Amino acid sequence: MLPFNPNQTLVTGAFEGEVGILRASGVFPHLQVMGIGNLEAAVNLSEYLFRNKEINHIIFFGSCGAYEWSGIPIKSVVSPNLVFTKELAHALKLSKQIPESPDSYQFIPDKNFHPVRCNAPTTITLTELKIPPEDSWVNLDVENLELFGIAKVAAKFSLSVTAYLVVTNLVGPMGSADWTKNWKDLSHSLQNQFLQK
Repeated sequence: MLPFNPNQTLVTGAFEGEVGILRASGVFPHLQVMGIGNLEAAVNLSEYLFRNKEINHIIFFGSCGAYEWSGIPIKSVVSPNLVFTKELAHALKLSKQIPESPDSYQFIPDKNFHPVRCNAPTTITLTELKIPPEDSWVNLDVENLELFGIAKVAAKFSLSVTAYLVVTNLVGPMGSADWTKNWKDLSHSLQNQFLQK
């Protein structure tokens, strides 16, 4: 894991199960759950940062689904270097996505783990998605629901972000069921791995 100053670093995740072991360790003075989804995470992160101006780095712990074309297996731990928010409905020409500016944010990946390009849409993909729905998706590897909101707020506050995601499922119709089956054991393993470093 990358070195960091615990007094200036916010450790976070979407919900308590993703950071509960870290919280119980008592090692992290700034540890806060930010909520599920880009909007919830962004609002709660903004509020936290306004109250804690000493924070200069964010470490996010979470889960993700891998896009089948990435070849990344379930149980892998990945560390995003870029995050986007691309909506499947737009790619399938079922809706028009409101443009984001910028359309992506850079993270500081931990090079001990597979670096990935993460998509953070506002919805969970429930359809078959074996190949990229359009060219702009070809280089996307995984899908997480919070990281674009986290990244956008971090950029406004001029903060750096590192994320550790465990792959719980493949994106598609069975993704939610597989996530439900896998997240707890895999998240606990990731948190314990971080504490042992």
